[in-house]
Amino acid sequence: MKLTLGYSTETDLVPLKPLLEGKINRDVVLETIKVKEDELKFMFSKFDLIYVPLPLINYIQDIKFLSNAAKVTDRIGLKGKCNDKVCVSSSNSTEYYYLKMFETKLTVSRGSDCECYVSTDEVDEDLTAYWRKKCNDAPIILKLIAVNLDEADIAKIKIAIRESASIMASQNAIPQYSKELGLKGRKGVECFFDVCREVGLCSNNKYSIL
Repeated sequence: MKLTLGYSTETDLVPLKPLLEGKINRDVVLETIKVKEDELKFMFSKFDLIYVPLPLINYIQDIKFLSNAAKVTDRIGLKGKCNDKVCVSSSNSTEYYYLKMFETKLTVSRGSDCECYVSTDEVDEDLTAYWRKKCNDAPIILKLIAVNLDEADIAKIKIAIRESASIMASQNAIPQYSKELGLKGRKGVECFFDVCREVGLCSNNKYSIL
């Protein structure tokens, strides 16, 4: 089974490395196609699978997410000289919405023409406490794989993706919540949308996690 996978950054693909390298014997081949994150909402229907930031539910009705191979972090903050403006790569990114939801001191703009940017690795100003106050110890989910497939194909690809992500998790290349969201990971997704809707940034479009 050959399927197309849309993505926007190379780090999206880390959980899928064994599958992309042909090390998962599940008769699944993924053709990866890179797309600018701000164009994902326009390209969504062109892919079988597509890595998307959570705010894409604002543009897609009844989106179906996989619970496997999520892009997850337990830390988010600012890096650089952050006096008045912070840059993010995409105005549709989870990071952009996070700043709009929790951080009001700085102007948030799309692009790279400023000395301050969002980071989930090393940070100069940690903003994770905002998340913990609202969402307790739930992980921060940055991206999920959305699917445009029927139930039978979803079941097949889910097994292959989970096996791939499991290998990467066993090598400590990704967090355990990336392998499988579980209840706490799902709570992280739910809490993001609850806060986002509370401040009027996210729609009430429905979604499901498979």
